[in-house]
Amino acid sequence: MYRFLAIATLSITTLLLGCAGPAPAPEPGMEVFDYDRGKEMQLAIDADWNSYTKVILHTAPVEFRENWKRDQERLHGKALHDTDVERIKDAVSGQLSKVMYKTLVERGGYEMTDESGAGVMSFMPNIVDLDVQEVGWVQNSILESLPDSRGSMTVEMVIRDSVTDKLLAVAWQEESDPREGDMEMTISISNATAFRLMSQNFANWSLKQLEKAKSGK
Repeated sequence: MYRFLAIATLSITTLLLGCAGPAPAPEPGMEVFDYDRGKEMQLAIDADWNSYTKVILHTAPVEFRENWKRDQERLHGKALHDTDVERIKDAVSGQLSKVMYKTLVERGGYEMTDESGAGVMSFMPNIVDLDVQEVGWVQNSILESLPDSRGSMTVEMVIRDSVTDKLLAVAWQEESDPREGDMEMTISISNATAFRLMSQNFANWSLKQLEKAKSGK
């Protein structure tokens, strides 16, 4: 399922490096469709976006930011079990899947499918640099600290033609807690809400770019 990660590594890396410069250089056969600080999308120049009506949505693998687990253990003075770490990964990935599914179907009008075929795109997301500021999400209890942010993540997306494997789009967007600065006691529900909003921001932005591409704008 995640063969795209190896194939698209160069494209994603190029995009991430492009953030540092005034404007990114497009990959061969691609055009920079949207670019700003903290986000970028490149689309295939010759793609007929109106011919795609169905989507295969893959589950996003998740990677924490470097030293996240160590920092959490030092902050709270207790070990964070591997099962807890995996539970957080599953929760964040699952949240993104639910939001992407709902957005693409209800607002985008796409049909979800598990089978390759004509007019079917493969959406392959990837979550990196995940930073959950409070492990209260896992412990399901109120913790002592009062963080002003529940965390952040970067969502990457590779879109391919499900039959030909042609690269249709490569995108990434940095996301942080939309309610940053709200000094509330962090519990599991506030973390879940924050990452749902981050996922929704990415889904909305991705769909907006696809709709612009379909309309030729």
